[in-house]
Amino acid sequence: MAHILEKFKNTQVDVFCMSLTPPVIKRGRITCQGDGFCQVTLEGTETPLQGGTSVVVDGGPESGVRIKGVVVDVSGPVFRVETDRVVPLDKRGFPRMPGGLRVHYRVLSGKGRRAIAAAWVQGDRTPRQEGEWRQPDPFMDFSGSGLKFDDRPTCQVGDELLLELQVPPGKKWWQATARVVRVEPMLPLETEDSEQTRQGFSPSHQIAVEFQHLPAEATEALSQFTLRIQDALLAGPKDPAPQADT
Repeated sequence: MAHILEKFKNTQVDVFCMSLTPPVIKRGRITCQGDGFCQVTLEGTETPLQGGTSVVVDGGPESGVRIKGVVVDVSGPVFRVETDRVVPLDKRGFPRMPGGLRVHYRVLSGKGRRAIAAAWVQGDRTPRQEGEWRQPDPFMDFSGSGLKFDDRPTCQVGDELLLELQVPPGKKWWQATARVVRVEPMLPLETEDSEQTRQGFSPSHQIAVEFQHLPAEATEALSQFTLRIQDALLAGPKDPAPQADT
């Protein structure tokens, strides 16, 4: 971990938190402290973040790396992040966010899978008690048409999935179905610095799925959540107020 975090020392960063209302985007500077931790000092006199808040610390193009973690200590404008994952910087307009998009899924198999899927999207909860359900990291790409998340290669292209997902800030679990469209190995940098790796489990593949059936209310919730993130990112970090001349 330390050899990657070293890139962030004394580097200006942007701190993103999409799980708060309104979303938080702040500028600061990072100093790394030991294995699995980093400390950030924000511009200003205090931070709106609290312990247990999920954040992304983005070092920008110069560092080429982004940290995902959880705030564990806050003192004025200074807070400490327990690092969960270190990933290469996304080459896209809007970075992936740990916004609390919770997903559970399992692969459908056998002759009765279409009947099970049809009952599931009608609200039948019986399949939830059957098969192996997986819960990938909420740090994922998402849109109204599908998801891309990190996990072990538990499925193959063309597999049908039962899904349930929770879209913040709501608490409702939506039942959906999807089809696997891609299963790709992750880069070594994306796997070697995961908290799950230190716990003996590490995602090794990126799995992209396309919704086959998603309730209209869930589609709207995903769209609103996407707009919320984009609005916050377009607004950008707030610059500190100018100091009066003395």
